[in-house]
Amino acid sequence: MNYIKEAEDILINHRKLNDSINNLNARKNYIANQGKPKELGGIDYSKPGIQRQNYSNNTITQMCEIMQINEQIKETEAELVIVNNILKQIDKEDETLGKFIQLKYIEGQKKKSMRKIAAELGYSEDSNDTIYNIKNKALREFAIRYFGSIARKST
Repeated sequence: MNYIKEAEDILINHRKLNDSINNLNARKNYIANQGKPKELGGIDYSKPGIQRQNYSNNTITQMCEIMQINEQIKETEAELVIVNNILKQIDKEDETLGKFIQLKYIEGQKKKSMRKIAAELGYSEDSNDTIYNIKNKALREFAIRYFGSIARKST
């Protein structure tokens, strides 16, 4: 396993995890609203009292979907807590690495060029080797903190 690549994938998807929690909550609300009782209408005495026999099956299916969504939200939030704690540790230990990760992976812009990141970190635009060294060091640091000693051995 390439732990550096895995670490970069985790960081790239960090923002998407926040979005997924919002999307999961929207799905849960949609399902819950589908199962709400309808507005009261007039009584049609020509039809039997129970008109829908699959009502309880639909309700059970919706409850199971909501339970699955709640579990997905819980797992996603737990992953975000882990990643955010690691990011705080890195920033506390080395502000340059923490700032690099924020600029490259966490902030809202899709793709920020390495030249722009270098300038924001106070390096000249011609110092590509330096900014790539910072990137590699930041990814190694994250991989070790996320995957443990096995990542250290493979980096």
